[in-house]
Amino acid sequence: MHGTPESPFSEVNKHSTLKVLSPAVILGSSIKLIDVLGIIFGRLHPLFSIDCAAILIYDVQVTVVKEAYISTFLSDTEQIRTEVTDQPHELTALQKSIADFSFPVIKSMDEWLEEEGQNHRLITGEDGYKFHCYIPLEIENKIIGTLELHNNNREFSAGCLTFCSNIADLLTDIIFLQHVQTLNQDTLLLPIVNVAQQEPQNTKATELIDLTLLTDLNAKLALINEANTLDDFFDKTVALFPAAYKKIKIQLDEIKAFKAQRENESIYISDEQPATANYPEIIGAGAKMSKVFALMDQVAGSDSTVLITGETGTGKELIAKAIHNASARQNNFMISVNCAAIPENLIESELFGHEKGSFTGATDQRIGKFELANNGTLFLDEIGELPLDLQVKLLRALQEKEIERVGGKTTIKIDVRVISATNRDLLTEVEKGRFREDLYYRLHVFPINLPALRDRTEDIPLLAAYFLSKYGKQQTGFSQRAIKQMVNYSWPGNVREMEHLIERQVLLSNKPLIGEINIPATAKTVTDEAGIKHKIKTIEENERDHIFSVLQLCNGRISGQYGAAKLLGVPATTLNSKIKKLGLNKKHF
Repeated sequence: MHGTPESPFSEVNKHSTLKVLSPAVILGSSIKLIDVLGIIFGRLHPLFSIDCAAILIYDVQVTVVKEAYISTFLSDTEQIRTEVTDQPHELTALQKSIADFSFPVIKSMDEWLEEEGQNHRLITGEDGYKFHCYIPLEIENKIIGTLELHNNNREFSAGCLTFCSNIADLLTDIIFLQHVQTLNQDTLLLPIVNVAQQEPQNTKATELIDLTLLTDLNAKLALINEANTLDDFFDKTVALFPAAYKKIKIQLDEIKAFKAQRENESIYISDEQPATANYPEIIGAGAKMSKVFALMDQVAGSDSTVLITGETGTGKELIAKAIHNASARQNNFMISVNCAAIPENLIESELFGHEKGSFTGATDQRIGKFELANNGTLFLDEIGELPLDLQVKLLRALQEKEIERVGGKTTIKIDVRVISATNRDLLTEVEKGRFREDLYYRLHVFPINLPALRDRTEDIPLLAAYFLSKYGKQQTGFSQRAIKQMVNYSWPGNVREMEHLIERQVLLSNKPLIGEINIPATAKTVTDEAGIKHKIKTIEENERDHIFSVLQLCNGRISGQYGAAKLLGVPATTLNSKIKKLGLNKKHF
């Protein structure tokens, strides 16, 4: 190839009446086509599952691709990559046939193989997409480029084609405005002095665009970069291209209505495997749980002490059982002790046992949990709640591998593997003097941190299906809407909360398909220095609770001498309005 290909806009300009007062005020770098494509593709991908979109801009003879902008969805990272190729490429025979399309065309890989003996190849060389859509970019009956759409697994629908054709109209206008500054200086960009010399003042052959109009257009175009949602994007484009916006908005509303209906009626089907081969009792197929499984594989075969950390309800005891069952101790007992559930004055006896008569009420000898777990595993849950004086004795048992019963005179050798768990930050507890540093490092030999459910949303559909099979007798599945509700919820109680919520939903549902989940309102909490969470109520919640309690005291009476209105110091009409607004009802009192 020799020389620089001529811009297709120079040909368009020969018949155009557009004139600009000054070359200094041209649509410049306030908005870039690569950013526009990235924004649009970021909205098209979730809407139509489009895997790749490309804008090709041709030269005037339509023999060379001058520029190419490509956005691709990367399935392995679930990220979108947008790139630009500004090196001219001669059109291949197949690309030339695409450039000749004067209307939108949908083709499959099979059709290309049958017609051309090869599949469509992107300008970057990739040729693995199975479904293709080509929409010409046209100005004044002249093709200036093509909008290409490509999918791996999903055919393009008529609705998608109509919608994206409107997008193509919008892109064409933006491309034209972006390339105004590259047009021939003699035909378009005329300094003010030359305009005055070459054209009479009263001529109507040429329309001059005011400087303020271009400045305003620059500002409007820049707004597209600030769009964060699909609706926001189209709302911002209405100021630029009202006609295109009107067509797109109608189509968008139809698609939204269809998606909402589909989410309510369609059953969610997951392609993921519900569990790993090594740990069938644990549900998880995402990257975060895969890391947990890898750590479990590494430590299961040893006798090393394991510390499992994670929020309440993440399944710490389940992980401990899985490690025990995969260890050489699997044929012996795993004994579990919840350190937070045992009174301080009894926990020593619970762990180490006691002799008869060692304290008031010790009428018999008792075998402690350490002895019961001999040759097996001892799981110490909520280890962060263990009193400081007991921490010393636990440290000695771990180091010396021997214990002494309360009131006993001899030591007892033990062979116990200890797995502990906590939802507290033990290092912070050490810094505050509430947990012994030496015990912390003795327990922290092999830490495993469990992710919160909100941090592994890819596992939520799998867990939902598992709990539904566990509790549901008539229910067959969840709707897309129900799955989306669960994925978007923060799950402060993690997997335990999810299990109980689905169990309750099964009891409340009388249909085979669970279409909606009664997600609880997210409570605001604050954690104090002791690590205890406190629920913070809004002013409206406090007002509701206060009115409710007063109405209960008054047996539901609102007006009168002994009514709630008088006690609250408000007119009865005002209280009635508040009761209605807050959703209270006489049946509550």
